[in-house]
Amino acid sequence: MGVIEDTIDRKPVVIFYAPGQLSALDKRLIADSKEVGSAAMFSAVVNGRQLTFDDYNGVISDNQTRSQWDVFGRAINGELMGTQLRPVLRSNVHFWFAWAAFKPETKVYERST
Repeated sequence: MGVIEDTIDRKPVVIFYAPGQLSALDKRLIADSKEVGSAAMFSAVVNGRQLTFDDYNGVISDNQTRSQWDVFGRAINGELMGTQLRPVLRSNVHFWFAWAAFKPETKVYERST
């Protein structure tokens, strides 16, 4: 798992990353494709309160309540269990090549290993 915190238009956002997703565009059979992971971006504000997040040994937790979150922005454990972070992007299509074509000014973060 991974966490990136940033701002867009001075509004706090958080990006969650999870490894394991295989590329559907790499090889003829998806099972033979390279691992590209998956990521989603959310507002970091819940009920008017800004949260900050960290990856603790592969588990995403917020620093304020220590609730645990999945890559889909759902609190799966803790005080905020059942809470859903508001997605920043309203699309079901998140292919990098399409995004980059329409948003060439996008900042790219380096994934640490």
